[in-house]
Parts: sequence; C-alpha cells; structure tokens
Amino acid sequence: MGQILNWKGNLSVPNALRLGHSEARAQLVRATMASGDRVPRAAKRVAELCLPHFEQEEKRVFPVLALLPYLERDDLRQEMLDVMPLITDFRAEHEAINAHHHSILAAIEELLQAAHKEKNREYAEFAYNLRVHERIEDEVIYPTVVLIGKYLEDHLKN
Repeated sequence: MGQILNWKGNLSVPNALRLGHSEARAQLVRATMASGDRVPRAAKRVAELCLPHFEQEEKRVFPVLALLPYLERDDLRQEMLDVMPLITDFRAEHEAINAHHHSILAAIEELLQAAHKEKNREYAEFAYNLRVHERIEDEVIYPTVVLIGKYLEDHLKN
C-alpha cells in the first residue's frame, strides 16, 4: 500500500474497536473452557467463525476507520487513497461478508441458547453483547467504510 504505510504509523485505529475484539477473544477463550457441555461446544463454534473474522477486520476495515479523525477535521491527504484497494475489496466481497455474518449470528444464537439452557448468565450476556457487536458492524461500521471510500473518491481523486 505504498506511502501510507509510513504515514499509517501515525494513525490510530479507534481504541474501542481494538478493545472490543480483545475482550471478545478473551471471553471466547473462557467460554470454551466453561463448565457444562453446551456452552463450551457452542463457544468453540463461535470462535471458529469469529476469530478469523476479527483478524480480517483488523487488517482490512480498521485501517480505513483510522482515517476518520482526519476526515472529520477535513485533513485530506493524497496518500489516504492508498486504502482504496481495501475498500474496493470490501465492496466486492460484500455478499460473502453478509453470508459469513449470518453464519456468525447463527452460531452466537446457539451460544445464547446453550447459555440459557445451562442457566449461565455470564455467557448469555456475552452472546447477547457479541450479537450486538455484529449488528453494529453491519449497520454502522461497514456502511462507514463504504462512505469513507466514496468521500475519498469525491474529494481526492482527480
């Protein structure tokens, strides 16, 4: 990604996103080791789907969102266009991302049901919060990535 690699060293991914993924990873690890049978089994399925998903977001979505404070201040730089391949790929894979999210949400629902059956409030709350996290991605974060791409195209491409 050319010049932005040096410039990105100064960029800061929104800390809330990083913390959200770190907390979800830690909770998933704990859930896979929980007592009972249903919760650990369901948590392993969620982990199989979510952990690679988190990694992809951190590589492909977070760098785009790191531009938000600059865009808010109208501090536009040509090297910002270096994120356009990430945004183009994201747009092209939108259908696959949606399908993957449906699989993740189904697995989270299984974890929620397993936690309810085992009367495990901690993991029921975790599953609920993870479901909210996925909805925020679908309804806020992903549209924001697309909007950033459109904004950069409108304001920086000649």
